[in-house]
Formats: sequence, structure tokens, C-alpha cells
Amino acid sequence: MSRRAALFNPFRQEIQLLEQEARQLKETIAALRQALEQANADREAALARILAESNQEIAQLKEAIAALRDELERLKIEKEQEVEEALATGTAEFRHMQKTIRALRDELELRKILYQEALQNLDRVRRDEVEHLQGTLAALREKLESSHGQKE
Repeated sequence: MSRRAALFNPFRQEIQLLEQEARQLKETIAALRQALEQANADREAALARILAESNQEIAQLKEAIAALRDELERLKIEKEQEVEEALATGTAEFRHMQKTIRALRDELELRKILYQEALQNLDRVRRDEVEHLQGTLAALREKLESSHGQKE
């Protein structure tokens, strides 16, 4: 009986080592899963923050454009009332306002483009992280499966 127990003792030790390794791999997978979830949560929070900031900027720019349009309309009415004297200054102010509006519109379009690029970059980074983590998980699974295959 003791001889038989002595023969199985190395197998028990190997089984215990394999169980310990499996436990460690499961802990690693859980940690990687948690890191992936945290990265996704961080990405979503950053995306929400960027979206909120962009929406706020867009709203402010729209208000500024509306205010400039109102001011432009006021200038047109004054121009009609002041006739010749206001015509020279009104034309200059009108052109200045148009340039300002054009510049603001260009800036708004640029900000929209930059916002879309930022969203695309965030999405690309998220996809890259997910692919990397999935690759790591697959490699760990292969390693786990191959270590089980070699041990058995």
C-alpha cells in the first residue's frame, strides 16, 4: 500500500501544480477582462465628455452666429435710415460681419471635422485595445490548452 502511495505521489503533485496553474490562469483572465471593461468604461467616459464639450461649443457658436445675424439685421435697418452717411460705414461693417460669420462658420466646420476625427480615433483606439486584449486572451487560452495537452 505504501509503495502504491509512493508511486501516485508525483502524480498528485503534478495535478496540484496543474490545478494551481489553472487557477492562476483564471485569475489572469479575470484581471484582463476587468482591465478590458475598465478601458471600455474609460473610453466611453472620455467619449461622453468630448461629445458634451463639443455640443456645448457648437451651441455657443450657434448662439454667436445668431447674435451676429441679429446684429447684422440691426445694421441693415440703421443703414436704410442713415442713407448716404451710413452707407459707407455700413458697407464696411457689413463686409466685416460677413467675414466674421464666414470665419465662425469655417471654425464650426473645422470643429465638427475635428470632433468626427476624435470620435474615429477613439473608436480606432478602442478597437485596437479590444483586438489586442482578444489576442492576448486567445494566446493565453492556447497556452492553457497546450499546457493541458502536454501534461495529459
